[in-house]
Amino acid sequence: MFAGCIRSGNKATSDEALQLIEQSSAAKDYKKMLFLADSLEKAGAISEGEGYYWQGFASYRMSQRRTAEFYWKESMNATENATDNEELAVYARSASYLAGSYIRYMNFQSAMKVVKIALEKLDKYNLDTSDYTNLLIFAGCCQAHFNVQDTKVNELFERAYDRHMKNIESNQSMESYRDAVVGFINIAYCWLSEKKYAQGLEWTNRLGELIENYKIIYPDDSLYIDKQWARYKIFSAIGLEGLGRMSEATKAFDNYQQTKFSHTFEGQLDASDYLMMAGHWEKAAKNLSNLEFLFLSEQAGSSLEDIQKNMLKKYDANLKAGYIDSANVVANQICQRLDSAIVKSQYEDSEEQEYILQKEEQILHQQERLSRARVLGLVTAIISLSVFFAVYTVIRHKAQRRLAKANAELEKKNEQLLIANARAEESARMKTDFIQQISHEIRTPLNILSGFTQIVTTPGMELDDDTKSDINRQITENTNRITGLVNKMLELSDVNSKTVIDRADNIPAVQIAAQAVDASNIGNADHLTFSLEVMPDVENVMIQTNIDVATRALTLVLDNAKKFTHPAEAKLGIEHTEKKAQASLLVRKDGDNILFVVEDTGIGVPPEEAEHIFEEFVQLDEYYDGTGIGLTVARSLCRRIGGDVFLDTHYDKGARFVMSLPFMQE
Repeated sequence: MFAGCIRSGNKATSDEALQLIEQSSAAKDYKKMLFLADSLEKAGAISEGEGYYWQGFASYRMSQRRTAEFYWKESMNATENATDNEELAVYARSASYLAGSYIRYMNFQSAMKVVKIALEKLDKYNLDTSDYTNLLIFAGCCQAHFNVQDTKVNELFERAYDRHMKNIESNQSMESYRDAVVGFINIAYCWLSEKKYAQGLEWTNRLGELIENYKIIYPDDSLYIDKQWARYKIFSAIGLEGLGRMSEATKAFDNYQQTKFSHTFEGQLDASDYLMMAGHWEKAAKNLSNLEFLFLSEQAGSSLEDIQKNMLKKYDANLKAGYIDSANVVANQICQRLDSAIVKSQYEDSEEQEYILQKEEQILHQQERLSRARVLGLVTAIISLSVFFAVYTVIRHKAQRRLAKANAELEKKNEQLLIANARAEESARMKTDFIQQISHEIRTPLNILSGFTQIVTTPGMELDDDTKSDINRQITENTNRITGLVNKMLELSDVNSKTVIDRADNIPAVQIAAQAVDASNIGNADHLTFSLEVMPDVENVMIQTNIDVATRALTLVLDNAKKFTHPAEAKLGIEHTEKKAQASLLVRKDGDNILFVVEDTGIGVPPEEAEHIFEEFVQLDEYYDGTGIGLTVARSLCRRIGGDVFLDTHYDKGARFVMSLPFMQE
């Protein structure tokens, strides 16, 4: 199909190849783009780095995020030693897209690693592209996420601003203006997300000035101008509201509603953010009332991300507006979508992982073929120089050693692939069990919500105040149960990350214990007696950690103790006892670590299962409700802040879990 454009590997050939790829992009035929990028790279029409970049771009457009990130990493690896501007531009573009993908899904640690390495490399060659400017902005966003007070944040943003303005002065084109608009939007959104409303408003005003200039030069580009002007107005409304300038915020929002963009799917969601921030719950609920129709028109609403960002927002707006019936309907919709969203997410993840594994095998095979070609050339050279026996012997000896090393590495790769396949099969089995358990977890609160919905909507049904109060309480509890399940699912998606979490909080160790006890509500559990003990030498100890992550990990361990000291639902009515279960939290020091020891008199854990229980989806007792991911998430979070969670197998009165965290003594 494209053989005619592949002639000698020169620049003309490369330009023709890229034109084919860009035509597929313009037609939104991303499967064709993926095929073209792979084929043209193998044929030598485009470079290896360029081929991987376009395959990543096509994968991202097809919502295959992990596959896209895989290709962009391979593109950076292929161009990491580049020195010419074209290959450096490919490197910068792949780094920019990879960092942007990480930031979109809140993986700031990985994003910061990418931008730091990329900027250090590109600064050596004074590369002047929009992708380099994007990396400066992404570096500022990451820095603001970790420490919003850092002066480097504003320095990075100002550097990006200067580069955008110089680019517009030297190359006053539609592209240069649009690049700057995207950059200013990202910076303004970063400040507003971190609740730095004054800085956010300053950058929003810069965005407004830029759009005004664009409107003068390109007045016919009305659709683009309307969309960017709408963003300027909604950002202004949010920033002014955050600064307490309510009347100005209302005026900005009224102007926003005059734009065409405000009536689109994305525009109405942006409007609901401001309305909820301003406490206009009824207006927010009304604004989100046609969310289902908008989902259909945008082919959205079926992913965990849609449920978290949109459906839960709609539920919260209706609940706080006092529309209990509407909130219950949304809760039912969440329940109905959640199961299919989980299955879809698991299926897509499995499919992407399988595809990535296949590509890794293809890359390995390519490397093996190149290695064999080199060995063959070496053997040919040896034969031609057979008269020089001594040289021949030395070269053959070296070739044999290299071949043996290559075979050993190949055998090692094969062993790794066999292990990976075995893990994949086990993971598939555990995911099947997990989905069945999730279905049970969903059905229980869903049945309760459906039952009460039928009661309150039955014509002529009269309920006294106590009954209404009890119904509202149970509806809220079960809806929160579903919401907690969604949040735990989102936590699970990051459980295998090895990224170290920033430890910037210097707080008393006892604060972690107190907050975790409050969050788990274990002290108010009716079925057990709980006690908290802090050793005297720990009372004034300060610990350098991440307070939110440490508290969350300890909360999950306390939740586990609360759960398994309570009689399982399937055993209720079979075993009765007047004696309450016991649970305790002891905070003590052990060398350079603070230990949070959680003991209970529940069903316990066999010593041989001490590590197995920390694996994903593991449930030792089938009669207990749950997802089998609480301890998995707890250990993952704790290890990423330098600590650990483990089971003390010497304790035989129930279960004793120990969470350890390193501390910095003053």
